[in-house]
Order: sequence, then C-alpha cells, then structure tokens
Amino acid sequence: MDDHGSAETAALIDRLRAYWMEKGVKTRHGVSVQEIQSFESQHLVRLPPDLRAYHATVDGMEGGEADPDMFSFLPLDAVRAVPEELAHFGGIPDYREIVRSLADPHRWFVIVDYLITSAVYAIRLSTTEEPAPVLWIGSGKYHLIVAPSFSGFLEAYLANPLKLV
Repeated sequence: MDDHGSAETAALIDRLRAYWMEKGVKTRHGVSVQEIQSFESQHLVRLPPDLRAYHATVDGMEGGEADPDMFSFLPLDAVRAVPEELAHFGGIPDYREIVRSLADPHRWFVIVDYLITSAVYAIRLSTTEEPAPVLWIGSGKYHLIVAPSFSGFLEAYLANPLKLV
C-alpha cells in the first residue's frame, strides 16, 4: 500500500473529489508529508491514516469555497483546536461556552465549517492510535458525535450531507 492509506480510503477520497467536481467546488492540491508532520509536531497529535490520506490527496476546498449545501472543508493550515477556533467566537451562535461543555476541548480540531460557522465539525486527535470520531458542534455549546471516524464522516456526507446537520 502507498503512503496515502488503504485502497478503501483512496476510493472514498476519489468519490469525494468526483462529487465536488460534479458540484463545481474548487479544491486544493494535497499537502506534502512534511506539512502533515509539521502540523502533527506543532499540535502534538498524530492524524489518523484516513485524514492523513485525505490531506495528502485533496487538502480541502479553496478559500471561501463551499458545496451547494454550504459545507466548507478546511485545508490543513486552517485546522485549529476547538479552544483556538471557537472559544472567542461570541457571535451568533455564541461558541464561548463550548470549552466548558465539551470534555477535553483541546483534543478536538475543527475540520469542516457549515453555513458560515452556524455549526462546525471537529475530529478528536491524540498522539496514539485511538479512535478519532467526528463531532457536530452547533448552537454554541451543543455537540454530538456524528461519525466514528473521518472515513465514516465522508461516507455520511456523500450519502446525504444534510443528515449531518
């Protein structure tokens, strides 16, 4: 197997790219292994293999891009831990409470924005090979796990993005 992960992950990412192409969404080129390692070193985490493969293949959407349902997948250089990304966002919704309502908020990293921060999706990252579920965060302080992994999130997104909202 190559450095981009399993054949199943590669096929899933190809489906995602085809979906975005069909919808006219502009995507970014993948990032280098060095850029992924730099992110991991900076944040003291290890990306799960499916998320590593994704960023190495297609690094999110171009700045300001969103799909027709208003999902915007962030490039790796825009991915931030929940406290950094949301703790000071006192607009509508007011996300300042999320650091108190979410256990270990520093372990959750925002990877997808929905409808100009009406909601966001974050993945739990760590230094080990533990599961990395994806969480919906909305209405400022509410959250719910929507997928057991990044691959699971992509499968749900490709099946019906609005069921994730």
